[in-house]
Amino acid sequence: MASALHCIVTVSAFDLPSGISSREYNEAGVEINHTLHELASNLKENKGDWVAALHPRFSGWQPGSRPQTKADDDGLHIGEWRTAQLMLKTPEATTGWLKKWRGEYSRVDSWVFKLYEIHAINPSQSVEADFRFEIHGQTLSGEKVNERGTFRARFAASQGRQRIIRAELLEARLVAGSGTIFRENASMAGIHYYGESDKRLLPPNDLKFQTSRHAIGGVSAGDINGDGWDDLVFCGGGRVELYLNKQDGSFRTATREWGLEGLRYATATLFADFDNDGDSDLYIGVFFGRNRLFRNEGDTLVEVTEGSGLAHDDMTSCLCAFDANGDGILDLYVGRFLDSRQETPRMIHYTRNGKPNRLYLGQGGMKFRDISKESGADDPGLTLGIAAGDYDKDGDQDLYLANDFGRNVLLRNQGNGKFVDVAKSAGTLAISGGMSAAMGDYDNDGDLDLYVSSIRSNQRWFSQDLNVRGYIMHIVQSKRRADLQETFLDLQEHLGNDWAQVGQRELAGNYLLRNQGNGKFSDQSEISGARLNGWYWGSGFLDLDNDGWLDIYAVNGWISGKRLHDL
Repeated sequence: MASALHCIVTVSAFDLPSGISSREYNEAGVEINHTLHELASNLKENKGDWVAALHPRFSGWQPGSRPQTKADDDGLHIGEWRTAQLMLKTPEATTGWLKKWRGEYSRVDSWVFKLYEIHAINPSQSVEADFRFEIHGQTLSGEKVNERGTFRARFAASQGRQRIIRAELLEARLVAGSGTIFRENASMAGIHYYGESDKRLLPPNDLKFQTSRHAIGGVSAGDINGDGWDDLVFCGGGRVELYLNKQDGSFRTATREWGLEGLRYATATLFADFDNDGDSDLYIGVFFGRNRLFRNEGDTLVEVTEGSGLAHDDMTSCLCAFDANGDGILDLYVGRFLDSRQETPRMIHYTRNGKPNRLYLGQGGMKFRDISKESGADDPGLTLGIAAGDYDKDGDQDLYLANDFGRNVLLRNQGNGKFVDVAKSAGTLAISGGMSAAMGDYDNDGDLDLYVSSIRSNQRWFSQDLNVRGYIMHIVQSKRRADLQETFLDLQEHLGNDWAQVGQRELAGNYLLRNQGNGKFSDQSEISGARLNGWYWGSGFLDLDNDGWLDIYAVNGWISGKRLHDL
């Protein structure tokens, strides 16, 4: 045990020059973000006070060239910036270019510059770093536009602030269009559901992990009345609501008539035909409280939880129905988080102290048997997303788990309902703040690929190996060392000598993993353009434009805080 810990804390990582401490490194990051925020704010408001971001020793800005594009068949303009261009060598030339860039917009909804990654602090105390930009607004011609990209820059302190000495474009992309391909239609369709917070979890409370109070819920689709049209059931911290499809593009509430009135505090719902009678039954998972299983009687749902073999309280975060053992009866897989009344993530970037997931084997007649431990599917990650599919084309269903605060898991079905985690050998660890997972053949080569939604955070610079190494050292020297020994060993086993990069990898963003057809996956996240900035809570493959190729829809959003260097 001691040798494993020794290996953990002595790996070389990000090194600072003599006289520069980690505190100065972090202060430099905060100051850089302050400068970038002020510059972005002035651009958004079109104030023109942009030279303050430039250092007195400013030597140049290579901005690249924005694309001139033609609309595609959907009316979208999509193009890459060109990076080859003369360097703007004076503050006046640079601010002139910024003014021209801002002048391309008739309205700016959001203009963001954020520090992304610090590469080095030089002996002269100048800082080599990448910063990103993201802009949402409207062009002079009235189109909606999004631009995003990355600059590599050198910063140095001047008058108590880190300012830009030099910047060069690394990459950037522009997308513009009418914004009318999709429209928000919930109200017109008769859907008026709002995801309330769970009042039991709002302050004041005794939760040790306060973030869990933000877990709202979601939606499940299925044909509950057998008319061939998908119906919807919404859940959240408030009520559960069932909407029946009226077959004309609209829905009506049917919660009471189907026996679901009064249900509250659900975090996940799932339509599935658990009794093989041809209609959709309903499972409702609750984080703190009683889970519910309902059998579809054709025109109403009857609760059959008692005697079903399902646990009273699974602290459910997500659900999946699939046939684990190939017997033709659906089984239930329950993804679980940690008990936030008792626990917090033991390590911020890599934790394995969730409640073990559960696999319930369907016995027929709405009865289940808990085979979680014997099946090998009882992963203790903080699971927020589940994808099921036959990724290795051996005829059985495998599972992929998107876990928050750490590594994800690929559970290969061995053909008999028993599973083994092959994420490391398959190349699907995807260290991340995993939120959701989807399987789909996006490259049309006949096998299932993976998309995992996660976090591409503004905090990534703060989570570089310099700080991770110090964080681990602090834990090792504390009383928590013994409790975390198993986690340290797991971290070392899966990342090896690259363990100190765990923070960078966890906050790198969404993953697109391409199935190579030989049991292994290749990481296409960056080159595909499918890894964007933000916090992505849900995602899925679907062919939005009916061209025979799967597209990706990903749901993004979180809370922006007052501290400019943070969220």
